[in-house]
Amino acid sequence: MVERRRTFLLGGAFLGLCTLPGWALAAPDHPAALVVTAGALYAAACVATVPLVGERSLPWRVITCVGLLAIGWALLFWLGPNNTWILLYALVVVAALLPLAWSLALTTVAMFALLLWGSLTGELLARIPDLLMVASITAVVGLLVCLTEANAELRRARGRIAELVTLRERERFARDLHDILGHSLTTIAVKAGLARRILDKGGDQDQASAQVGEIEELSRHALGDVRATVEGYRRVRLSEELANAVEALRSAGVDAELPQAVDDLEPRLRSAFGYVLREAITNVVRHSDADRVRVRLGRDRIEITDDGRGSPQGRFGNGLAGLEERMRAVGGGLRTGPGLLGGEREGFTVYAYGGRAPVSERGGESE
Repeated sequence: MVERRRTFLLGGAFLGLCTLPGWALAAPDHPAALVVTAGALYAAACVATVPLVGERSLPWRVITCVGLLAIGWALLFWLGPNNTWILLYALVVVAALLPLAWSLALTTVAMFALLLWGSLTGELLARIPDLLMVASITAVVGLLVCLTEANAELRRARGRIAELVTLRERERFARDLHDILGHSLTTIAVKAGLARRILDKGGDQDQASAQVGEIEELSRHALGDVRATVEGYRRVRLSEELANAVEALRSAGVDAELPQAVDDLEPRLRSAFGYVLREAITNVVRHSDADRVRVRLGRDRIEITDDGRGSPQGRFGNGLAGLEERMRAVGGGLRTGPGLLGGEREGFTVYAYGGRAPVSERGGESE
């Protein structure tokens, strides 16, 4: 509406200036000063109507436009049928204020009335050029208003898209920070607890010192990861995550069965599978109380299974949602379900795949 007001005010002022001399010549048999005054007041009323009534409800705008058309018709009857252009003021207001359907309806009625008047007075052919001029200018104004509104809507859409992009980037950064720091901090907590138990029991000081040194190294590594993430350069590598998983599981006292190489894996899936492995191992260490973990890799799939306590409600939190988003981004998916390692406890399995999930695979929970 702001764009519509600005366009109309500029166009109305221009139209008023252009037609002002016409009022003086509109009716030579009428007092020129009176005609010009009436025309100036009518033009000013039309120009002022849009900012004054533009925010009102549709009924108010319709009533206002009909009133301006009625005043225009009164002036036209007073000054004579040769001054059809007088209706342009009201018709331009109609195009600026009303929806397209209403604008077309009122303009059609006005044109039909002018045609009928010309037929009754026998001057129809003489009036056709004036009618075409009024209809053409009204249509141009209507199209200009529609174009202005379309441009305004386009700018609003671009603003919304920019907001969505910013929001998406924030979510991506939060997800990356969770995925990167969660594993490192969990390993640090495990090693700190191990060092504390060694010191509490009066154990080997060298062993405790070694654990503290590893904590220091992990902290520096985590700090580097955060800096790299902020700079946008961080990219998880599956081979590195396998090495980190060995260290984290060893520190937690969990037996691990891990693949030795990732050469056969599709390159496009390595980074996503790296995040899956990191999140799964982090939750094994943090929540599962498992004694054994098995990781299997295929060309387009990865499966992490433990023999822990299963999947309590809310176990993964934001981590699982982040993994699902990452797998969807590479055209794959994520499944979770009971573990398959046997034993007394249920266990837990995280299964990620690229492309379509193989029919022969155990489905587990739905994605």
